[in-house]
Amino acid sequence: MNDKKGLISYISYKDVLIILGIWYLMLSLNMISKGVNLDYTVLNNFFHFLFIISGRFLSFSFIVFYITSLYPISFADLGIHLKNPLRQLRISSSTSIALIILVIIFINIPLTLTMEKAFSPLIKVNSPEVFVTSILPLLLLIIANLVIALSEQLILVNIFYKLFSKTLFNKFISIIMSSLLYSFLLLNFDPGRILINFLAAAISLFIYSKTESILTSSFFIASYYSIYIIYIFGWNYIGF
Repeated sequence: MNDKKGLISYISYKDVLIILGIWYLMLSLNMISKGVNLDYTVLNNFFHFLFIISGRFLSFSFIVFYITSLYPISFADLGIHLKNPLRQLRISSSTSIALIILVIIFINIPLTLTMEKAFSPLIKVNSPEVFVTSILPLLLLIIANLVIALSEQLILVNIFYKLFSKTLFNKFISIIMSSLLYSFLLLNFDPGRILINFLAAAISLFIYSKTESILTSSFFIASYYSIYIIYIFGWNYIGF
């Protein structure tokens, strides 16, 4: 795939503003779900999560439709392809497995053993059996989070990263600059989350640079969200 014949060759700053306008419009509509409060906290948080997935699906669909209807851009030009599926699966799964190991060993288990009251994941891993039973919910949540991750990677890669790499900076600086903008894309300005978002975006862009597929980088982001929801923060982790 040749980026010179991709989206950046056609897109204008007006298109960038329109695409970001669609994105933030969908984010603002997600705020509607905040006004809906169910009797049970878990059901309430789960409902908000489903509402976010719906909004992200609409964002992804509208943006792809806008781009492909105006310009001779294919899905492959946007990084939506499986040209080397085994390699993509190996890269995305290895980084995701590494993340889950780090989170469980250094965060979930220590906080579970110390009985930290503020620690409220969906699952506290206090035995090998608990970890094994958590794998299926984790995989199902990764599938659901793929919608969220794809919508983010579509903009992060095709707008921020490619725009920086084709106009001003080399690949490394483009990854840094794009990762810094990730929290602005998500409207999340908590200092701790900015750092986490920066690291997650940088890893996802590094993965993209190896595969030129946003499916691979989206799988990592979906895994990151799912791991943090199940083993650290619960449903509130994705709360825009």
